[in-house]
Amino acid sequence: MNKKLPVPLLIMGGMLSLLLIGMTIGIVTRKAPEEIIEEPVEEPKEPEPDFSKIEVISGKYFYEDENFSSRFGIDVSTFQEDIDWKKVKDEGVEFAYIRIGRRGGTTGLLYPDDKFEKNYDGAVNNGIEVGIYFFSQAINEMEAIEEADFMLKLLGNRKLDLPIVYDLEEVLFDDEKARTEDLDKKTNTDNALAFLKRIKEKGYDGVVYTNLYWAENRYEMDRLSDYPIWFAQYDREKQHPELELPIFIWQYSNSGTISGIKEPTDLNIMFIRKENKDE
Repeated sequence: MNKKLPVPLLIMGGMLSLLLIGMTIGIVTRKAPEEIIEEPVEEPKEPEPDFSKIEVISGKYFYEDENFSSRFGIDVSTFQEDIDWKKVKDEGVEFAYIRIGRRGGTTGLLYPDDKFEKNYDGAVNNGIEVGIYFFSQAINEMEAIEEADFMLKLLGNRKLDLPIVYDLEEVLFDDEKARTEDLDKKTNTDNALAFLKRIKEKGYDGVVYTNLYWAENRYEMDRLSDYPIWFAQYDREKQHPELELPIFIWQYSNSGTISGIKEPTDLNIMFIRKENKDE
């Protein structure tokens, strides 16, 4: 036999049922809090020179704005023969990159530059800032390290004012194939990094020399982003480098005329951030 429950109990039971149903609906329909995704904050880019503001005076390039000043310089090797460095200084040259050595493009042998010691002494004795570059033809990382060690042995205890430059370029021969001709972008970049890391271990900063073709086709430039760029481009009509990367030095001519140097000479402008420039 079914017994009827008292009215108060029925009411309480109904309320309890509604409460349970409401809690169940809340559990089912309650959404998990949305995950907050923070957008990456881009660091402000360092200002770069506005190449349209370069001033050309007697074939020499100069630059000045609120962020940068410049220095005028040359790079030389045995090809410039004997140099009168006093006349070079009087010409207004403020820095010189001097080739210290090279690797043969077919033989693979290492050679000192015949004029290095004389050029180094001449520049230093006339108050010109000095840096060195090594002309590489390394085909693997082991050879790149060998080049760095060979170069540092030639340098000895000589003081440098500027970072050391790794200079890998295309070499063309009439009847022989250059040993570096078929190297791919990865290998060229691996070799450059091996050289640069080696000199860093010895306490020297490094720079990569390149032109637009090599930057686009022969190097993986993103892997070299930690190193300043010495960029070669001789387009007289544009009067600005086309590389879309920060440029430390722009080699804007390979046929300059400098007092005290008989042969055509590379001309360069170095861009110097004012906050880093010695007062």
